Amino acid sequence: ENVDQQIRRGMSKGQAVLLAAGAGGDFPLLSLDERKAVIQAVAEAAGDRATILGCAQCPLTSDAVALAEWSQQVGCYGIQLSPTWYYPPNEAQIYDLFKAVAQSIDICIMVYHTPWLDSHMSVDLLKRLWDDFPNIRAIKWSTFSEHETMEGYIELAERYAIIDNGSAVPHAALLGATGFVTHLANVWPEHDVAMWERYAAGDYAGATADFVAVNWVWRALRGWAGQEAGGGESFLVKPAAEMTGFHGGPSRPPMSTLNAAQRAHVREVLEGIGAPLV
Repeated sequence: ENVDQQIRRGMSKGQAVLLAAGAGGDFPLLSLDERKAVIQAVAEAAGDRATILGCAQCPLTSDAVALAEWSQQVGCYGIQLSPTWYYPPNEAQIYDLFKAVAQSIDICIMVYHTPWLDSHMSVDLLKRLWDDFPNIRAIKWSTFSEHETMEGYIELAERYAIIDNGSAVPHAALLGATGFVTHLANVWPEHDVAMWERYAAGDYAGATADFVAVNWVWRALRGWAGQEAGGGESFLVKPAAEMTGFHGGPSRPPMSTLNAAQRAHVREVLEGIGAPLV
């Protein structure tokens, strides 16, 4: 039902992408079989109406390969893949991971750069992956360095489809990003699809005014939720999505679940930015 509603409210093929069991939700708390079940359910519900990526990132290369192969089997357009984590990998290990996964599937791979997990992918490594593997064709991009973020767009935007995963979405649009990562799309998909369409049409001033009035306020709410409830992200997205008509449910421990007063604050903020509350 959530997938059907997301598609009805703007997340259709050619406009936006649904990331199944993605990194902004409870995926680290799911078993491998549960992640496969989520990916399959989303792919089957969407059919050919939306572009679906399965999330294949894992600490273990064999599990990443298994999830990538499963995503291809159930009909996903592609996968998201980050470097492994817990033990910080060097660039040789990262290359070997992407090689193993890329050679196991034919569908597209979106590189997820995750420096907050103690891994780093240089622009040179990303160029090498492009040259060596014809199905590595997109990047979910952010860094800790403004210079390096800019370098990525300048050096890679003519090759890769780059999805901005930082906070400076207006800059990314000017530098050649083809989209942006937004948890608000789980709550109010039609807004974020329409805003990016304005950027794509060249209405930078209008789209940026919308970004400041809506998305920047949402980002501040995410910061508040982190202070109130601790680590994680789904504990905000799920109740907010319920307030606009989606199914959310509780977060899986150790993530917290917002209490009544906290939920009331979330609803007040959503009302203030004009979200379609139910």
